[in-house]
Amino acid sequence: MVKLPICFEPRTTAASFRKLLDKKEYKYERTITHRTYTKVSFVIAHEKSAMVYRYLINNSKLKVDIWTENPSSGNVTYIEIESEDKIERKELLKEFALSLPRKPWEYTFTQKLRNGWFSQGIYRAKAKWESHIK
Repeated sequence: MVKLPICFEPRTTAASFRKLLDKKEYKYERTITHRTYTKVSFVIAHEKSAMVYRYLINNSKLKVDIWTENPSSGNVTYIEIESEDKIERKELLKEFALSLPRKPWEYTFTQKLRNGWFSQGIYRAKAKWESHIK
């Protein structure tokens, strides 16, 4: 399983991912589900729920989830891929990163200000992506 931050909104990310799957002529099922995560305010942890765009790719047993968390101020979108085949997962992530208008770890100046320079999604995003696509 790979969980990576991405600098686009979940709806845009899901649409871009769907275009890639269509281009590769994969048979897939798209569903919408929910996922819980923890948001910390001061010292109190709050359970939150996020809407998840889920893609179940039939021919390769891949499961892809795309969702947004609100850890403090701002939003962080994630893509998570579960697969037994590491090579296929790596290739799919690489093609997905190349299909986006900019690199998935290149947050805008506004996003960095809103979320914080060292927030969990922005800090070391490039290193996380590069470790999974190279």
